[in-house]
Amino acid sequence: MAFQLAGSAPEIYETVMVPLWFGRWAEALMELLALRPGENVLDVACGTGVTTRMSRDMVAPGGTVTGLDVNAAMIAKAKSLAVGQDIEWLERDASDSGLPSGSVDVVMSQHGYHYFPDKPAALAESRRVLAPGGRMGLSIWDGHSPYTRAVCKAVERHISPEIASKQRAQRQTPSADELSAQLGEAGFSEVRIVRQELSIDVPAARVFVPLHLGSMPIADAFDALPDDRKAALIEDVETEMAPYERGDRLVYPDAVHVALGHR
Repeated sequence: MAFQLAGSAPEIYETVMVPLWFGRWAEALMELLALRPGENVLDVACGTGVTTRMSRDMVAPGGTVTGLDVNAAMIAKAKSLAVGQDIEWLERDASDSGLPSGSVDVVMSQHGYHYFPDKPAALAESRRVLAPGGRMGLSIWDGHSPYTRAVCKAVERHISPEIASKQRAQRQTPSADELSAQLGEAGFSEVRIVRQELSIDVPAARVFVPLHLGSMPIADAFDALPDDRKAALIEDVETEMAPYERGDRLVYPDAVHVALGHR
């Protein structure tokens, strides 16, 4: 399974999803990792680079930051947003960074781990590139939120069960116990899992749903719907999310698990 975006999706992802979703989770992850000036950081599955750019500011002066992603469109967007910043960008798989062994102090990954087709290989690669005593932190969704459940249900009804399954897969993540076991089996020490919860505040469904789905791998399937079917899909989400309406906004809880470990 891979998170592949094409066309205008990376642009929508950066301008809509990053400020409303991923930027906030990036800040929460940064608090746990507590990066320091002079550290060398590898950001795996960096997407459009929100955590990568944050890291650059935190490790200066003296530190280095590398952003890695298998998606060419995401890397291209990340580069365009970081012009003039001293960041290295790698279009490579998480299990084959090409970096020297023991060359980084911190490996991090935000919402990327559950997409890796070979998780043991990706964890082994992360541990290989870490210096002795180096640390890793990866965050993934703790299952579905009220909003993502509503969207997937509407997608299944108005597009297809197959497309809904593709959308649901983004939240079908290892449990806290599974994460802990996987890091332990990969040789990480001092493993702990931290659950973080945020109150997510996004525009009303009629505004947000088209933007959200337009930034996802299923964007083409949503865009291909006739206007009346799109409207019906959005109306279903509005109905499901009525308890979370606050004026012209949707405010609902969401959560991630952050897996932390040391080399």
